[in-house]
Amino acid sequence: MSKEVISILLIALLSTFSSVILAYSTENDETKQVIIEKAQESIESKYDSEEYRFTLSARWIPGSLLKTNSSNIKSVKLEGGVQRYTNFEVLYQEGSRLEQVQVQLKVDTEQKLPVLNHRMVRGETIEAEDLDQRWVSVDMGREQLVNEDYMLIGKTIRRTLNAGHPIEYDIISSPYLVEAGDEVDLVFNEFGIQIVLRCESRKSGSIDEEIQIYCKETRKKYLGKITGPGVAQWQKTH
Repeated sequence: MSKEVISILLIALLSTFSSVILAYSTENDETKQVIIEKAQESIESKYDSEEYRFTLSARWIPGSLLKTNSSNIKSVKLEGGVQRYTNFEVLYQEGSRLEQVQVQLKVDTEQKLPVLNHRMVRGETIEAEDLDQRWVSVDMGREQLVNEDYMLIGKTIRRTLNAGHPIEYDIISSPYLVEAGDEVDLVFNEFGIQIVLRCESRKSGSIDEEIQIYCKETRKKYLGKITGPGVAQWQKTH
């Protein structure tokens, strides 16, 4: 057999092999895409599209499932809640049987949230004109973010935030009733007797918050719970 004939046979063999690989790869991609599309539908059926949007990509799909023709994928259902890496149950046709298998997809989530439209510093009060609605990347199940404007209006922020930053529940409070350095009436109630000491607040706080208080008269530090403007109920003595 001449070298020319051998070369022609090798080229034909490589071409056939490449075509098989390409066809197999294309089928894998189609099956993967169908799984992702059905998983997306499963998530979107449980969440309001006006508030959430999701982008899915494959993280782990069994090779045996990828070999299945895409038309054999019957359903994909969300298991549990949405997380960064989320599990789904896939129902597919295998011959005359229906089989189930678990896959894991990466889920990037965005939520439409009220955010500050300019930088605000600690202690400032949020007004309606300070807020915009924007899509924000979130970690579902971990972050406790305020999702309604009315929950923020009139609240005080506990730390400085930049424009576009989503707002967590634990960094807002009602307006301060006591400012650090203010005089505070510290009220003691024991055995039906009430004693009031004029002291100084060492921390700003809102209604029902506990603050550190110093009393020059007794030269002691106290922990007090704010009950009104300039008034705190004694909790303990340091």
